[in-house]
Amino acid sequence: MTLFKLHPCFGLTKRLAPVLVSLLLASQAQAATLSEQCFTQLSDGNAAEALKLAQQPGKLQRELLLCQGRAELALGQPDAAVKSFTKAEPLANNPQERAVTLMLKGNAYKAASQFAQAQESYNAALKLAVEQKSQKLQVMIQLLAGEAALQQGDFATTQSHYDAALNLAGNNNERADTHEHLAQLKAKQGLYDDAIANQTKAVVMQRTDGTFDDYANAGLELGHLYIDAKDYTNAERHINKVITQAREAGDGYWAAKGYYYIALSQLANQRKDEALASFKQALEISDAIGAEKLSAEVNLQLKNLSQQ
Repeated sequence: MTLFKLHPCFGLTKRLAPVLVSLLLASQAQAATLSEQCFTQLSDGNAAEALKLAQQPGKLQRELLLCQGRAELALGQPDAAVKSFTKAEPLANNPQERAVTLMLKGNAYKAASQFAQAQESYNAALKLAVEQKSQKLQVMIQLLAGEAALQQGDFATTQSHYDAALNLAGNNNERADTHEHLAQLKAKQGLYDDAIANQTKAVVMQRTDGTFDDYANAGLELGHLYIDAKDYTNAERHINKVITQAREAGDGYWAAKGYYYIALSQLANQRKDEALASFKQALEISDAIGAEKLSAEVNLQLKNLSQQ
């Protein structure tokens, strides 16, 4: 039997986490131990523990307030996050720190569906990032502002933000991330050929320049786009590529998620018995590696399938 290594859950924000943490702590030559512990817990997916660390009594620290706000966001408390980021604003030591704080505040407003306030925060952050010639920060803000516009169904504004991010992108990782965002936009518009073309570019770039996590995530999302386009043959071909490579690498998370996506394709194609077997494979692996969120998703699908 293949032994799989433990793997944290993954998403678009997860890929940005290392860059964001470095920006948050950029001005601190010797970051406070408590801040480091808070960000470590947050990066490991332990938002509740991170929040406890951030809320310990003591002098207000910008890094702890930012960690607190991000933890509150992860726990579904956007209003509290807005307050934490607002407290952190006057503690910024330079324009870049202020831009990061405003960007995070925009994220909190977006999570609270306060889109006008979110756009205002993103615009203010972007102005500072442009003034500071911070290319990475500009890319991040453009993508986040585009996500907010997409949530409102404003496709033209979303396209404008994503095009700007693509023009600013300085490496294949940033280009790949932007193409994935463009793929999501095109899928929302029902333009699956365009969506697949953008996602394919992301897969190629992540294969050569990204981590295995980046590549696997992009590959599975390409498969999911083919499912949405009802092209189940190509969907399963791309998903199986990721499963094969994940098993060879001993990466249980991506193998489990691959079987989950295969099952979704089989279910959409009315192959219920095959879907049931694939869901069970996904559950066996996700339970073994402790991927609780993925296991919960699979169990929900199994429950729904049993009621059909």
